Amino acid sequence: MKMLLPSALMLTAALFTFTEKSSAAFGIGKRSAGYIYETSFSSMGWRYLSLLEGKSTDDPNALESSKRNACYKRYGTILNDNTLDIRIAIGYFDWTTGSNVHYSGRSYGVSPSLDIGAYEALKDLLTSSCGGKARFCGFRKDPQNSSLFTREVTIHGKRILARVEIRFSSASEILSDNLGKYRDTQSQRSRYADDFFTRSLREADAVFYFGHARNGGGPDFYPPVFVPGTNKLNYSGYYKAKRPGFNKMLNALGSSRQAPVIGLMACASRDHFLRRTRAVAPNSGVISSMDVLNVDYVYTAMIGAVDALLRGQCQKSFYQSIRMTTGNQKYITMDGMFE
Repeated sequence: MKMLLPSALMLTAALFTFTEKSSAAFGIGKRSAGYIYETSFSSMGWRYLSLLEGKSTDDPNALESSKRNACYKRYGTILNDNTLDIRIAIGYFDWTTGSNVHYSGRSYGVSPSLDIGAYEALKDLLTSSCGGKARFCGFRKDPQNSSLFTREVTIHGKRILARVEIRFSSASEILSDNLGKYRDTQSQRSRYADDFFTRSLREADAVFYFGHARNGGGPDFYPPVFVPGTNKLNYSGYYKAKRPGFNKMLNALGSSRQAPVIGLMACASRDHFLRRTRAVAPNSGVISSMDVLNVDYVYTAMIGAVDALLRGQCQKSFYQSIRMTTGNQKYITMDGMFE
């Protein structure tokens, strides 16, 4: 996946200002500056949320009968327990260029992790005050679970408890630390994030994977595997040959229940994953991407999809919500959602 460099983003001064936050959950103490790429994820998210603020929320009763029935059918099993369970699993999101990465005047070494910054940005967006009609906002952090956020929403006239749980994979931003002094912690985090994703495929109403496709070897929650003696990812000998993440995902989807909505927010996920995913989970709607693309397309499409679910958007509006920008219109698609 290509990284859109910060110089190409219209960042405001406010987005470069960070308050000191506790990072005890990450095992790396406190910070007085943001995580790598956090400002970029924040800027992408705020801009996309501003587009969603002006978007109307569907009233299914105003739709023609076939579209109304398709909408009610999709949300029927999702809302039957009066809870909307959304889970976001962020993979081990290494920024691998083959050499040291320099960002904002600092060297992060080879393949630094972006998933902690993505988590922080998503958390801030979810817990921000709402503006306009957007619903990816107004959540409260659960006092017993710092990765779980809740709020009440009204969907199709019903009061619904919405739960959004977000998990990430990296123990720290620095690969050498994650393979060295944080090795045990990293192993535990990777296994937990991997298990969280596979459980979510069986348990959640909607599950999103945000991370690398690994040329078909993902979803991946583990530090990158390199060609021996290099800093290049071992696609041909490991990821494409073994497809470890995808095989595990297919096994999870082989259960008696599959998540009604699956978002595969990774490069070229349509080509890598869609056909076999739809074969084992034919009743699940799948959101995917076409081609190798900038990270902002899949990141903002995920925000749009969660916002659409929180409103109960039907086919046309849901599709618009994940494609609010020119780039998303070119690269983001969905299958099986309301057909």
